[in-house]
Amino acid sequence: MFDKVRRRPAPRCATGLAVIVLTLGGLLSGGCGHAENMTQEGVGNPEQQKKEEEPGEVKPEENSLAEWEEDLEEGEPGTFTAEAMRGVSVVRDGEACFAVSYEPRVYKNSYDCWAISVPYQSMAVVDTEAMYAYFRILTEMELTSVEDMDITREQAGIEDSEDTVFVAYYSEQTAEGGQAEPDRGLLLRFGGEDAQGNRYVEAWGRLWLADGSSVEEIFDVDPYACILKVVSVVNVETVSKVTIDTGEEQYEMRIEPEAFLLGEQAVESEDFYALYTTLMSVFLEKELPREEWEAETASADRELLMSITYERNMEGAPKITQKYFAYDETYAAVQVNGRTFFLVSREALLQLREKIEGAFSAF
Repeated sequence: MFDKVRRRPAPRCATGLAVIVLTLGGLLSGGCGHAENMTQEGVGNPEQQKKEEEPGEVKPEENSLAEWEEDLEEGEPGTFTAEAMRGVSVVRDGEACFAVSYEPRVYKNSYDCWAISVPYQSMAVVDTEAMYAYFRILTEMELTSVEDMDITREQAGIEDSEDTVFVAYYSEQTAEGGQAEPDRGLLLRFGGEDAQGNRYVEAWGRLWLADGSSVEEIFDVDPYACILKVVSVVNVETVSKVTIDTGEEQYEMRIEPEAFLLGEQAVESEDFYALYTTLMSVFLEKELPREEWEAETASADRELLMSITYERNMEGAPKITQKYFAYDETYAAVQVNGRTFFLVSREALLQLREKIEGAFSAF
């Protein structure tokens, strides 16, 4: 469809559970944000700590897709690869079913700059390898012009179509990379099928035919397949305090200007980091049934098994609160900042609790 020349992928975020959980350097690395747009406060700054303690609902992270769709100059055929893409939104039958965008923040890890706003409200960690594989379905989809067929928009089923894909991309991407912000946008509006099962599509003010199987792959996107199966990853450099409540005991981890503390006990940085990494060792097992997302029935009137709260030391970095509720004998529902999308293993949660208790009892 677009530029099909094979290029060496531009440098991008590292992926894989092993990278996230086992490589502490990834957790400690600087963020991928725009430093000029955000101010980093020092660890232990009293004014910032006061801000952290102020109550209030943590709102979902804002994304840029609506602004890009409205403001970006329209692109041209053959001008981008998967590596040039900075965002995609997919609407099927008038309902948004998938949206992912590159949203750098100074408090994020280098591999955590992508955010799935639909359906996960930017509360999941993106698997960039899976995401780029999905992007390539779009860039490798071939379009055939139908200008010589005398087909109208109405005949092509475009007039009343509610199936669209919007792509934001950087038009000057090279093998070495490109700027974070997109400078072009492209709206694809899909209509009906021809006799061979191909789909009509409107783009750049013209009508085309696209391979039906490729179009089906695009609209059959599985958001869960595009995420890493971790609850969340919080850059330790952005954290001032972690509070763990097991229901029976409450534990506190703090990073002071010149000390790492478990409770009131100063510990070696290696011991602190080891326990911090362990907190992220509970993996997602599957999606919560979607009918339970809105009603929050997964957490309503259910036993709270454990909560972990990460308080931050950077302005703009949201407090992260994970709550684990009993779901059934096998699973616990995990709620992150009031939103519940996934289930985790109760056995893994029990093992985490035992590791936390063991770490604090050792000092």
